[in-house]
Amino acid sequence: MLGVALMLIVLSVTLQLPGNSALNNNNEIIGRSRRQDFTNLNPFNSNWFKRAICASDATSGNRIGKRSKFSNTFEYSNEIEDDWDNEVTSGRFFPKLPCKINWRRDFFRRVRNTVNPLSNFMPCRSSQENLMSETGVCLLPPVCSFYGGRATTGGRCRMGLSCCVNEIPNCGQLVTFNNTYWQSPSFINSESSCNLTIKLDHHLVEQSKPICQIRLDFLTFSLAQPNANTVCDVDHFQVTGATNKIPVICGENHGQHMYLMIPRISTQVELLMTLGTSTVHRIWRIKIAMLSCDSEYLAPEGCLQYFTSSVGSVMTFNWKDTSSRTTRQLANQDYYMCFRKELVQRQASPQIATTLCLSQCQVTSGLPFSVSGNLAETSQAFGALSCSNDYIVFPGGYSWPPTTPLNQRDRYCGTLLSQVDEGIEPQTICSTAKPFRLLYRTNGDDTLSIPMDSTLIGNQGFCLNFEQKLT
Repeated sequence: MLGVALMLIVLSVTLQLPGNSALNNNNEIIGRSRRQDFTNLNPFNSNWFKRAICASDATSGNRIGKRSKFSNTFEYSNEIEDDWDNEVTSGRFFPKLPCKINWRRDFFRRVRNTVNPLSNFMPCRSSQENLMSETGVCLLPPVCSFYGGRATTGGRCRMGLSCCVNEIPNCGQLVTFNNTYWQSPSFINSESSCNLTIKLDHHLVEQSKPICQIRLDFLTFSLAQPNANTVCDVDHFQVTGATNKIPVICGENHGQHMYLMIPRISTQVELLMTLGTSTVHRIWRIKIAMLSCDSEYLAPEGCLQYFTSSVGSVMTFNWKDTSSRTTRQLANQDYYMCFRKELVQRQASPQIATTLCLSQCQVTSGLPFSVSGNLAETSQAFGALSCSNDYIVFPGGYSWPPTTPLNQRDRYCGTLLSQVDEGIEPQTICSTAKPFRLLYRTNGDDTLSIPMDSTLIGNQGFCLNFEQKLT
């Protein structure tokens, strides 16, 4: 008996098996919990250390925490696998794997979808020297080139990724990437059209979430001007596939933007440039941003334009500070310009704004407010027909500073912004109505519908400064 006992002691020391002292002293097991169950610990099982951490282990009472490595067949080591392996197997990046026959395939599928940064196509901003700041998505340079993009530096992309700027300089192309730039071709024929299709499918790896809105930023936009009746009869740009009203536009629209509301069942949106006979140099560069349904940058429902600052300016399409009095206002405009409520400073405590105020922009030689009318620098006329064709609606508007009693009106038109009928001095108009928004509406002509506008003045649209205040 004594010989057998001595042989067992020697064998235990040789293999360094966790005896009772190890089980009683949890500090000898590196990284394990004091409540760790070692009932099924069997270092002689060659497959034990290859076992996946399964979800069923956590509920069966036989859960094994971290896995140890064997330095050789006969030596048990307390060394724990490196931190990366622990992070992956412990479920920090994804839930523990279910125990099933194809667990290896499920494991790598989860790693690919959760850990791989390429599956996220994160937005970025390039920072190349001598170039304008551009937005793109983080991709490996070879992948960026494969998709036809241009790899740039910056953008806070990590793990060897570059900020991939996707540009499309042709017509008839298909877009699936966020932050894509549609550039006009180097040569454009008259009497032709140029279209771009935006494909929407959240099953695509570059669109991991459903898209609810698309924002178009017109970085450069120049087409032929409308005719004397404000109709874009030579060139025009239009959008199909959105649920909100998207006006047909033409002329010069540098710096303008649009929000397109996308229906849940939509599969594509089409942008179309129709070009007639003209000597005007046509050029455009439009940034296409896809906004997922959980994005914090979504515009309110029904808003074509959305402004997210406490101060700024808002302009109608094709407005320009110019000495020319040729008609620039566009026909059949019917859309909302919306303003997000911002924090404004009152002494040392910022508060949410309660009032939105509008005033005419400072211009060099142009007309800051020219919506309708026959008299220069005169607000809307008296009578029921005033502001019936072309006008803006600013609910509950009143002149600033307020008068007593408070005199309010909703519709404004003419060639000067004023709360007074046939006023000759521009006023600042404020409103406390929520949400903050402005409706702009025009009919289909300028010289046919009664009351007719003067062709000598030529309606220009408007440029208005806005400021959010506390009352």
